[in-house]
Amino acid sequence: MRKYLSYIILLLFAVSCRPYQDPAPISEPRLQDSRYCNDPAAINYNWNFPGIPDNSICFYPADVFAGNYLWRDTVLNDNLTARSFDSTYVTLQKIDTVGLKLSGKCGYEINITADRFLTLIIDSIAGNGQLFCRNTDTIIGTGIKSSITDTTTFTLNYTIHSDTGISNHKALFIKQ
Repeated sequence: MRKYLSYIILLLFAVSCRPYQDPAPISEPRLQDSRYCNDPAAINYNWNFPGIPDNSICFYPADVFAGNYLWRDTVLNDNLTARSFDSTYVTLQKIDTVGLKLSGKCGYEINITADRFLTLIIDSIAGNGQLFCRNTDTIIGTGIKSSITDTTTFTLNYTIHSDTGISNHKALFIKQ
């Protein structure tokens, strides 16, 4: 009898065993609707994380700064007080996600790089910066946009080195 009981227990155990199956995944509806940019060069990198990565919603520094502007320039004295004022219309053209080209002043184009933190840098190409207005002038400087919500202005502080000396400038760019 014990022998049959052992066979019956083994038979019941074998019949009751099934291979393991993973449970159905838990669906979180909030994550299905939330998409985020997964490109570290983009301004909106990881906004709305966690969710589904979707780089089609990314926007880049050059997208924010590109456009037509009124360049309101202030030349500063050595003690940083305003010496003179000038205005001209210029264009910031997008080259790639971070590169821009400023044109419309003196016939020269100025290469500028923007980063995801809304700062600009006038690229240094020759010594003290890039050629500007005359073959003896170079320009170098940095700029900033106050916030992503400010879609109309940014400031640029720059220095012009020329054969007649160095001049410091502070400019406000107003989108047209």
